[in-house]
Amino acid sequence: MPPQARPSVPPSVAAAIDAALAARDFVGAGRLAAEALDAGHVHPLLLHLRAVAYKRDGRHAAALADLERAAQFAPHAAMLMMETADCLNALGHYERAVALASEAIARDPRQPLAWRIKGAALQSLADLDGAWAAFAEAARLDPSDASAHASLAQIAAGQSRLAEARRHATRALAIEPGNDAALLAVAAADRADGRLDEARTRLEAVLRHDDVQVPLRAMAKSELGEVLHAEGRTAEAFESYRDAKSAWKSFYGPYVLKPGVETIPAQLARLAAGLAALPQGPW
Repeated sequence: MPPQARPSVPPSVAAAIDAALAARDFVGAGRLAAEALDAGHVHPLLLHLRAVAYKRDGRHAAALADLERAAQFAPHAAMLMMETADCLNALGHYERAVALASEAIARDPRQPLAWRIKGAALQSLADLDGAWAAFAEAARLDPSDASAHASLAQIAAGQSRLAEARRHATRALAIEPGNDAALLAVAAADRADGRLDEARTRLEAVLRHDDVQVPLRAMAKSELGEVLHAEGRTAEAFESYRDAKSAWKSFYGPYVLKPGVETIPAQLARLAAGLAALPQGPW
């Protein structure tokens, strides 16, 4: 679809946004961009900046709409592809995220962010070999990328490759102390090694972070349940498991419990009724 208007930014607005970006005032730049768009001005940079602000506020659907509109003006911009793929990941559209991140990589394979976004999508699709390769490339391109090392640590911990999990988690924590994914990976390795006190301490540190992402909070609660169970604290373990289940439900509910969509119990009941109605007797 062609753009609906030619890109336009008044010189005064462009100068103000440039100054905000130079000062690393991204919140201010996003506000200026939103004001310019509300005033009827159109430009891919304005849409991009407002989308970043929307993402920061957790409004990924609104961000996606702005990014897709910006792409009409700049269809070959790798950065827009990466930002869009990141939104698609947040909205659970992992196949589309993989495709768009791969397109961004094809245009500029030196972008570690594109590899990391692709890795996150592949990890969500349970393609752990593909995710490992993508995260490893992100870490190779940018050795200071804590998120890439933390993601490698998580995959390794999940596959009981404890030495690798610790190595990547240690690297992530050296770069970004308090990285939740890295702490979770080390905690899993600690539990597997029987170091239950250390595992619990790390998990409690993750759970104290107010801004921890829901999936990581759910995994931390589940892992804490495993630690408590190993310590013989069964009642507390099951309470932690219940908390993890509740967190996962809140995270996935908007995607699987949509109005008008048949629930899994309803599907099973319909299937059972259909099987009961089949003629009985030999095949």
